[in-house]
Amino acid sequence: MNAGDTNGAAGKLSGPGDEELESWHGDAIARRRDRHTGESRREKHAHRIPLPVKAGIAALALVIAMAGVEIGAAAGRVHPGVHVGDVKIGGMTREAATAKLTAELVPRLAQPVTITHGGRDWEVDSASIEATFEPAPFVDLAFSVGRTGNLAEQIAVRAYAWVRPVIVPVSATCDEAAADAALDLVSAEVRVEPVDATVTVSGLNAEVVSARDGSDIERSSVRAALLTAFVSPLRTIEATVASISADIQDADAQLARADALKMLSGQVVVRFEDKTWEFAPEEISRWIVFTKTGTETTGSLTATGAVPTRKTLVAGIGPEALTGSVRPKLGAAATVVEPVDASFSVSNQKVSIVPHRDGTGPDIEQLAADMTSILTGSGQRVVELRTARVKPAVTTERAKEMGVKERLATYTTSYSPANKPRVSNIHLLAKALDGALIAPGATFSFNDHAGQRTAEKGYREANAIVNRGGQLVLEPQLGGGICQVGTTMFNTVFFSGLPVVERRNHSFYIDSYPKGRDATISWGGPDFKFQNDTPHWVLIKTAVSASTVTISLYGTDPGYEVEYRTSSFQEVRAHGVIEKKDPTLQVGSRVIEDGGVDGRMVSVTRIVKKAGTVLRTDTFRSVYKPKTEVVRVGTKPASTTTSSPPATRTP
Repeated sequence: MNAGDTNGAAGKLSGPGDEELESWHGDAIARRRDRHTGESRREKHAHRIPLPVKAGIAALALVIAMAGVEIGAAAGRVHPGVHVGDVKIGGMTREAATAKLTAELVPRLAQPVTITHGGRDWEVDSASIEATFEPAPFVDLAFSVGRTGNLAEQIAVRAYAWVRPVIVPVSATCDEAAADAALDLVSAEVRVEPVDATVTVSGLNAEVVSARDGSDIERSSVRAALLTAFVSPLRTIEATVASISADIQDADAQLARADALKMLSGQVVVRFEDKTWEFAPEEISRWIVFTKTGTETTGSLTATGAVPTRKTLVAGIGPEALTGSVRPKLGAAATVVEPVDASFSVSNQKVSIVPHRDGTGPDIEQLAADMTSILTGSGQRVVELRTARVKPAVTTERAKEMGVKERLATYTTSYSPANKPRVSNIHLLAKALDGALIAPGATFSFNDHAGQRTAEKGYREANAIVNRGGQLVLEPQLGGGICQVGTTMFNTVFFSGLPVVERRNHSFYIDSYPKGRDATISWGGPDFKFQNDTPHWVLIKTAVSASTVTISLYGTDPGYEVEYRTSSFQEVRAHGVIEKKDPTLQVGSRVIEDGGVDGRMVSVTRIVKKAGTVLRTDTFRSVYKPKTEVVRVGTKPASTTTSSPPATRTP
């Protein structure tokens, strides 16, 4: 912002303005010669000048004399009586004036300014809007006072300054974006959103709901007042508020209502080949939607030459609303061949695109448009149903544009194939993740994509960590084993260099996972999230075997280089032991039912570089609780054997 622009530069000085100095003009006296003496009329009256004229001449002479003295005294200096804001700089050289303004106004920037409105206050400090003060433009404006315009204008301004001060408005400058951010905070609390007029349909009737104007701070005036206050002794300003008109006014809504009533005035017939279907007005009422269109000119110019525009409200048949009612009635005519998205196939680290397949079905979009036109017209209320080719969301062309062409990272973890339910869960979850696509800048949520693990989806019970009365134990849970997939996903993302948004370690240490690089997942609990910060899409591909799961990421290589270091175990805490009496075991027998694990802490630091420059450094700190060992202790008494004397034979 230019300092001069804030307050309109020199043209808005406080002074004489448009007032004009009184000037005396002698009456034009025609020369007339006396018939008898030959003496002119002018010569006869030369010695009889009226007293008021004499006074005017004397006053004018005095003003000119004073101006001459003042001009001489102010040579190379600001004219006397000139202020910049509330600072007197009259009679000063440019250098002295600059020094005085700097000394008096710059310190004021250190004090915040309060914006107030409706009993609420917002404090703004100069640093937050990068406010500064540069005296030079205002010294230039002050120096120009009495030195612009014709001689009469210069004299008038200088004479005025002897009686009353001439004020040069002053203000600070700021960063526009920072000032807007500060005013956004005020607007967020002050702004009242306008409400467009609309139409509600109930049964066969339609009614207009009137518009309500809103209000908000008038940013330009508040910003100007704020910048003036920063170099003023006054530290509080009142926020001016302006009205905001709704886009859709009642008159616009009335037009839309009239169209809606036309639509409700009778039934409509939908025809396809030799078949027809009738729909009553009651059904039509459920299809009507009102949309705000673009701009429409009013046809007349404003004072600035611009063509004013307004929004319009249009009544129409909504395709989404139409689909649910029409398709069930259409029967065979509604037969749809669903489109198939283009997909990605990976073989030997090479990505290829499987082309999309178009679908076919009734053209509901066109049906809605045709029905809107016919129902608001005056012709027969019969609409022809057309069929159309349906494109999938991801076409072959779109897939090519995604930039999925090479592997970014891959990771494999192993597990025992003996636990069949657990293996089944791992395979099922890996399949749910396979083929997921993450848009540039998007964040991927493991739970959001995989969804809840339920029996209906095929998940089975397998061991999972459960907290029972403060003790961590392994118990069968639906979907147990999915953390194997979560840990594999975390390590794939870890080595890709992509940002990790959310990750949590297991409650206790599991030595089959990479040290400090495990990730626990549960529905409604811990999640794993990462962001695709590349300019291209990222594809997740999974592969499983009886004892391994592999997850790979594909996209366009961003050139990330990953280094990492793992600390030693710290804060090791010994695990406790719980003994359970077991009458089926002999006294002295001890069988470990559930192994214990010591608590510990470990940190893994990842450094991600690009072309040798560090982009980010992440530290993943894992704190593992001790897991209590459960031991079964035998209580069955040892068996006692009694020997009998050898049998004897009687002779």
